[in-house]
Amino acid sequence: MILAVATKSERNIDQHRRAEIGAEKRSRTHAELLGTALELFGRPHGRNTRIEDVCARARISRGTFYNYFDSLEQLLEALSDALTRDFDSAVHQAFASLGGPAERTCAAMRYYLHAPLADPRWGWAIVNSSVGAMLYGDNITRRVQESIQEGIDSGEFTIASADVGRDILLGTGISATVTLLGGGAPQDYPEQVARHLLLALGASTQCANTVTAKPMSELPQLATDSSFFRGVLGGPTHLSGSKARSGRRPAAGGSQQVNPKRKVASRR
Repeated sequence: MILAVATKSERNIDQHRRAEIGAEKRSRTHAELLGTALELFGRPHGRNTRIEDVCARARISRGTFYNYFDSLEQLLEALSDALTRDFDSAVHQAFASLGGPAERTCAAMRYYLHAPLADPRWGWAIVNSSVGAMLYGDNITRRVQESIQEGIDSGEFTIASADVGRDILLGTGISATVTLLGGGAPQDYPEQVARHLLLALGASTQCANTVTAKPMSELPQLATDSSFFRGVLGGPTHLSGSKARSGRRPAAGGSQQVNPKRKVASRR
């Protein structure tokens, strides 16, 4: 009787462990698929990637792919979330030291436009994962609209609709990102874009000039610690799967910005 009880207990432990191993394997494969998607979509022509390409690079069958994602669009949604989740949290942490909606909108645009220069792979993945969908994903789209509405309510923005403002900001963001990744844009291009965005939203010229000229603080390390971002944004960066690398780059908007053309060319 004692032996039978022990055997049953061991069997329960084995089943529990097998379930744990299965969950760990599934989580690992899911992460590997996102990493593969980042490699493939993080290229200038990455938008042409097909499910077959993902399967071939990840060395899995098409059936295995569908165990994790119902479609390529669902994979892209997951990739977009992975690309922006930690980065956007860091941007919003930086907002704590900023003023009203105009200053925060300006800072967000500048942070997001300097990021592709630090990591072109991240930039191309952002662009290519947004084809046919909202740039940066639904959560960030909602936050953008709320911020613009706050600016309208406070009188900082005079644009008639937060919907229109949202589309202007997101369209500007993706177009400017492509321009920066193409190389040749002036060093202060993110600042130029941010300034004219504020003017388009109805901010006064004085407000646009003032907030765009402000030095920007370093993003919290949450941004650069993300395994989906390998650039250096003013502080140490920990590279996924390798030893930590540290370095310092002038904060976005600083007086010693990296030349976008040279930066992009060196990272391709």
